[in-house]
Amino acid sequence: MFPETASYIGSVNRRFLLLIPCSYTLLSAADLPPDTVAAFDRYTKLTEHALDQRKGLHDYLWLDQHPKEREIIWLGQSVIVPLKTLDQGREIDVPGASLQDWMGTFLLEHATLERVRDYILNYGDYKFYFKQFFIDSKLVKREGDRFDAFLRLSRKQLTGVVLNMNVSTTYTLYDPTHAQIICRSTHIGEVAHPKEKAQGDQERPASGASGYLWRQNIYWRLLQTRDGVYVELESITLSRPAGGINPSRFLNGFVEKYPREFVDGSIEAMQKGFPRPQQPHH
Repeated sequence: MFPETASYIGSVNRRFLLLIPCSYTLLSAADLPPDTVAAFDRYTKLTEHALDQRKGLHDYLWLDQHPKEREIIWLGQSVIVPLKTLDQGREIDVPGASLQDWMGTFLLEHATLERVRDYILNYGDYKFYFKQFFIDSKLVKREGDRFDAFLRLSRKQLTGVVLNMNVSTTYTLYDPTHAQIICRSTHIGEVAHPKEKAQGDQERPASGASGYLWRQNIYWRLLQTRDGVYVELESITLSRPAGGINPSRFLNGFVEKYPREFVDGSIEAMQKGFPRPQQPHH
């Protein structure tokens, strides 16, 4: 939570779902094929359009249309589902890339929207809050409800992966109980020497990068209730297809595993930051 922080007030077929038990980046066309860029931008544009349509009292959250899952959340558990945005009922083909869209939802009991908002927007402490993902983080600039930040993502599997990420975030408060945070990557660069911490600013050229992660959009939906704050976190990622010409990507599993692990790990971190109240003993 920011210390002494001022208030931050300031027809699409959306989903095809299969239940299982936080990008419009500024990468140039030279970095990715134009048709890949266009497809990803189309996917995220339709996703955001669908979110914009859900502002009512009973259709703001995904949970509003899934009462059974809402009961699970109310009992203190979380739900993670893969999503798929459709374009007039048709799937959006993203050529030469792997796009994954995951959403997780959970309840932070007795929390307030203001505290949850401050936690998510406190980019300087991401290296502590979300330390399973980020080894460095800092807020670069803030103008009202717009935030620019730097994040250094590190994942250790069979081989280390370190990525420098610049993100741009917008906070919107619709009313005292409904808020949204949209975080879009504006640059993702692969660190050339991931084992050398002192050389973290040295990145591989785009032509020589492995394509672990090209883009990432993160959408947070917050709803204040008497029980606490319901949180929905959706992450859309774009990367080179798993395997391909570089077998190391297939072996370390980053491309296949990171998109879902990011949502799962972020939920775990948020729940640690806002632990459930202890039940009194009788």
